[in-house]
Parts: sequence; structure tokens; C-alpha cells
Amino acid sequence: MATLTAPKKSATANLGEPPPKGIHLAVCLDVVDSYNDRVLKYGATYGSTNDEDYELKNRERFIFGVKCKDGSLRKIATRAFTISLHEKAALRQFITSWLGESPKDGFDTSTLKGKGAQLTLVEDQRGDKTYINIGTISEVMDELKGKVPSVEDFGADAANDNSGAEIPF
Repeated sequence: MATLTAPKKSATANLGEPPPKGIHLAVCLDVVDSYNDRVLKYGATYGSTNDEDYELKNRERFIFGVKCKDGSLRKIATRAFTISLHEKAALRQFITSWLGESPKDGFDTSTLKGKGAQLTLVEDQRGDKTYINIGTISEVMDELKGKVPSVEDFGADAANDNSGAEIPF
């Protein structure tokens, strides 16, 4: 007999309306890991039904809280990064841009929760839909650090309302 369970919600399912395009001060609310994601291999045809065109990857997203100019609080997530600190890895480049230095071996990305960032949000047109994505990230300048929103501004459980997959080992 099968036990039926509700499908697991995506880490980005409850983010709500994204902030508008432009430059914003933000705080990292959560770091969401997902393990053994089935991902299309580089060079494979999108929509392929051939199992050989896919591979399993461990990936990570960052969820940011942004206080908009109108005072509203909104959330935005990064794209999913493959968990890798290889010198050409997108995750390493993202963290380096954010911190101003390359992460060292053994760096724990969960230490970034609560850290401020300056995000440039851009519009991305795909078909008839417009999406807001993170274009760039950088450190917050010293004179602006007092204006970065806090995790508490987004509620007591803001850092815990996005859950990734359980660690498979």
C-alpha cells in the first residue's frame, strides 16, 4: 500500500511579489540547499526525455529580503547555484562579489544568513513574461550599513519559511 504525501513546496514558492528593478539594500534571510536535483546536462536539448541527458547535482539558493522605497518588504531568490568552490564556479563568483574576497576551503554558506548586500535587480523578458532577477551583488558601503533591513523586519520565522531537501547522507 502506498503512503501519499503532499508535494514538497519549492524554496521560492512563498516569496510573493518581487521587488522592483533597481538598486536595493537587502539582507540574506536564508540559504536553501537542495540535493540530488535532476538537471539537464550542458549541451543537451531542453525538454529531452532521454535519461542520459540529465545528471544529479547539489544546488543552493540565497533568499534575500528587500525593503523597497515605498516601505514594503519583499523577498527575492537567486538562481540555483551548483554547490562548488571551483575557481570558475558561479557560486564562488557570486560569493566573491558579495564579500569582496574569495571564500576559503571549508567556508560555510549558512554564515551568510543575516548579512547585508547591495543588489542590482534587472528585468528579464522571456516570451510574454517579465521576471525580476538579481543582476549583481556587492558589499554594502560603510555609510549605508545602518540602512540595511534586518531579518527581524521580515518576521520571526522569515529565515525558516523556505526549506530545501533533506541531506541525503
